[in-house]
Amino acid sequence: MTFNNVKRVFSPGSLLFATTTSFLLAAGFDISRSDNLVAYYGQNSYGATHASSTYSQGPLSSYCQDDTVNVISVAFLHKFFSNGGLPEIDLANTCNNNNGNVFPGTNLAICHQLGDDVKTCQNRGKIVTISLGGATGSTAFSSDGQARTFAETVWNLFLGGSSDIRPFGDAVLDGVDLDIEGGSGTGMPAFVTRLRELSKGASKRYYVTAAPQCPFPDAYLGSAINAVGFDAIFVQCEYRLRSWQTN
Repeated sequence: MTFNNVKRVFSPGSLLFATTTSFLLAAGFDISRSDNLVAYYGQNSYGATHASSTYSQGPLSSYCQDDTVNVISVAFLHKFFSNGGLPEIDLANTCNNNNGNVFPGTNLAICHQLGDDVKTCQNRGKIVTISLGGATGSTAFSSDGQARTFAETVWNLFLGGSSDIRPFGDAVLDGVDLDIEGGSGTGMPAFVTRLRELSKGASKRYYVTAAPQCPFPDAYLGSAINAVGFDAIFVQCEYRLRSWQTN
């Protein structure tokens, strides 16, 4: 297990970054290093709260031109079980299910245009993962069996499996990030274990990362982190500036 001592900070634009104390000044990703820069894409965090479109979320491929970014986690798959038994994804102004652009019988958005961007990033040596959860996510399992089945769903929708329903078309993501901030820890070890089983012997490496909160052990990911191997841990340590009033 690789523990990267990282923190998350908001950038001036639309990405949320997890980074170490120094940057890897190269386009590619190297799991053996501890200074990879991880960017969370998909929430339009600045643009959603500011009238100016200057820093609104742009195409995914535009951020891959930055050679300091090594990993992009597409965020978020925020609901595990929705219509048709399939999940929901919300990528803000890039792709969501608000306009009815979903697979029939589901609330799963069709984001095929994002597939080409994913490939562009991968061709530049970066890895692109799907991040599950978020602050408002509905991400609980009722049992280990349900968690294992959901791992198979994620594998077929986004990773190395196959399905007639693939939100990003024929693009194959490089792994899964767990940013679980609610629900419970039930089934999380089983979910990760099943993903490992599915990726064993695959033609490329698939990564599983976690983004726990600072307090240890994490309420929702602690059991999984203790029980199974993760490729990297992105600890969420948020630093807030306190304003002081002087008389």
